[in-house]
Amino acid sequence: MKTSVKFGFGFALIWIIISMITFYAGLSKETFNLGILINLFLLMTAIAVGLFMTKKENNFEKGNFIRDFKTATQSGVIYAITIAAFVYVYHEMIDPSIRESLIQKRVEVLHEAVPDSEAFQKMKENDPTWKDKSYDDYIENQEDQFKSVFSSFSVFVAHLMGLTFFAMFFAFFVTFIMRKIVLRGSYQD
Repeated sequence: MKTSVKFGFGFALIWIIISMITFYAGLSKETFNLGILINLFLLMTAIAVGLFMTKKENNFEKGNFIRDFKTATQSGVIYAITIAAFVYVYHEMIDPSIRESLIQKRVEVLHEAVPDSEAFQKMKENDPTWKDKSYDDYIENQEDQFKSVFSSFSVFVAHLMGLTFFAMFFAFFVTFIMRKIVLRGSYQD
């Protein structure tokens, strides 16, 4: 297995362990936002360490930017795929409470915005989409949309796309910084 891939898996495993510790400690809802920041930090660290260790393994050969970018991207993409798969399993089987609380918050906001049939009638005047629908149809439709947006599969896709985007972004800048600043004097001629 390539060095960059090993570090992608390794740092993903660290995030998975942290997530499971917070789950068993009963802090998964409270640390949700912090978990996102830790996730992004570990993604960037996986890319940087994976690239550095690959360069070290190759005796800091100069190479070209594209090859280094590809190596950095490998760590990031492996990390993204591993985390996205774990997130699917986590929200589907281990702890669906986070997903359910997000849905419940949206439903509460919906009921505050359109609390009764009178408010719905006023809304219907401005939105012809609901012309032939009842208040109950509207509420049911909106709740179904929230459930599909926050489904485990949707969360999987969002994590996969988001982390892949950040992996490409971080890989470019880590490669640039690694080549121009960190390893500037380390290259052998």
